[in-house]
Amino acid sequence: MGYVTTGSSNLVRNGDALKLDILISEENLRAILLMGVFSIGNLETIVEKEDLKNLSCELWAKIDDTNKLATFPVKICEFLFDSNDPGKRSYIFPRDYTDEYTYLILKIRAEKATVTTPSTELLITFKDKKDTSVPREIVEIPFTVIVKQAKPEINLFESNYTVLQRNKAVVLSWNIKGERYILREGLQELQKGEVTTGSGNYLINSVASGDHSYTLEVKTGDASITKIIQVRALGESKLYTNANPTGIDALFTIGNFCVSQDSSFLFSLMLKTEGGSTRINHVGYTNTNEGFSENWQRVTLSEEEKNSLKPFANSPLLHLKSTGELHGRLFFTGGSYIEPMKFNNRVAILNLDAEAGARVVITEALPWSSRTGHSAVLFPHGDEEKIWLLGGVDEWGRALNDVWVSGNGKDWDNINANGSVNVNKNNPAKMPWSPRYLAGITVELDNNGNRKELWIGGGFSEIGGTETSDIWKWNKNSWMEIKPLKINTNSYLSSGLSFVGKDTIDSTGIFLLGGYQEKTDKKKYFSRVTLNNGDYGSSQLDTSSVEFSFDTTKDSKIVTGFFKGCLWYMVLTDGGDRGITYSILFYWVPVVTSQTLILT
Repeated sequence: MGYVTTGSSNLVRNGDALKLDILISEENLRAILLMGVFSIGNLETIVEKEDLKNLSCELWAKIDDTNKLATFPVKICEFLFDSNDPGKRSYIFPRDYTDEYTYLILKIRAEKATVTTPSTELLITFKDKKDTSVPREIVEIPFTVIVKQAKPEINLFESNYTVLQRNKAVVLSWNIKGERYILREGLQELQKGEVTTGSGNYLINSVASGDHSYTLEVKTGDASITKIIQVRALGESKLYTNANPTGIDALFTIGNFCVSQDSSFLFSLMLKTEGGSTRINHVGYTNTNEGFSENWQRVTLSEEEKNSLKPFANSPLLHLKSTGELHGRLFFTGGSYIEPMKFNNRVAILNLDAEAGARVVITEALPWSSRTGHSAVLFPHGDEEKIWLLGGVDEWGRALNDVWVSGNGKDWDNINANGSVNVNKNNPAKMPWSPRYLAGITVELDNNGNRKELWIGGGFSEIGGTETSDIWKWNKNSWMEIKPLKINTNSYLSSGLSFVGKDTIDSTGIFLLGGYQEKTDKKKYFSRVTLNNGDYGSSQLDTSSVEFSFDTTKDSKIVTGFFKGCLWYMVLTDGGDRGITYSILFYWVPVVTSQTLILT
């Protein structure tokens, strides 16, 4: 059996950032089932020795399914650095590994490429259970890396829609430099030819439902570069609930959730009710291939770990992954989202790479005051993505408007209104927005998926206090109030903010969820924040006939996330003597039409 690397990037320029995407498939397009050790050798020939430790090497793959266009490639693993053999990276797949892949993508990244010859060769080795050679041997794939001479370039490769209705047309367009190009959907060639004018486009008259990956490869001589864009075609825009555990897992309730730092996973805290008592059971997770189903994997917790996490069950939940970590860490930050008397200034850190029974570490007596009802989100500060903690109420019931940031959950800085660090942590700087708790918070992304602006809005002036309906955003330098926009225009109860991605030319991609007008008919809200010639406004979308989906009270918190191009959310409510109630997990799929509707 043979394996090919058709469609790979193999070009580097000394001194430039290293970016190789090596696509591996079986030449007859048979599925690949990995086993044993997967390794990449000779990395020292493309990166200087002192830079090898910081080299990133990840394996992505397209899942083997009945519909070859149904899913995007998803990250499988990150290869581990070995100080005894720094030029080699490897990962061990367990014996019971059962996922099959249509093709593999090996992504190699470093700050600087260094190649001393016109070309060099990496050695890729792995075992494939589907390979019926007798005896089964290790697959060896030599991959040639070429130093840039003539330079193929992809200056532009885009689609006029990234989310659209099924069976509608989409246009892929590009601007390139090189000799030849090939356009593919998955492994299927759509178009190829000589590069003449440098610009081109390709019309797809009807895009079937599902996720579609399009790859543009440009070649000059033996050198090639590639770029991938992704398009989702949907049948309708509606509220979905099928991500909640069913079958044997229906015993579990999603009690809190967050999206992973790289947006490839959902993590949840799973609860189980037995004998009238609800307890933490395990951590659930689902990746981009499984995120629209009830298929949740488990991270088991020991009894000691469950007890350690109990005070943090409803705390803001975030995920961070540092260099060298395989799965990263979950951070439960401070007191409860919603319980008015659950104050603390501690952080529970769940290390997903640690041994079972030793996953949880509690950080004590942090510099920010004990609080509850605060907001937390991931956003850059300086040159690092950090946890941001904003507002809430303290143990005396006073609402807060301070901001704290941390890259590890242990060391925290208080920041001034201009983003600089306040050296006097005993006198936290105040933000221009008024103190509040139970505020909505979200992050707007740019067109490349990078975190662009932080939005915070709504909430209450104190526990049981008046509404604070204004909305503010932080652009990495200063705060700006979104005028004249108010959440729900006037009196409202517990609303949420969420970024869903731009779907019209005048949309910010920010949506307002939940709440109702107390003096009218308690109408549920779902609105898009619009931007027209610099003026912000809102456009109310149709509400769902599933009325409880947006149902909130003064004691509710809407938790939101942006995952697979969709809005994910659930409502946590403090029921007093009845305890905490949890809505099911909803997701809303936006479809670009003249008017986006919620259907049921």
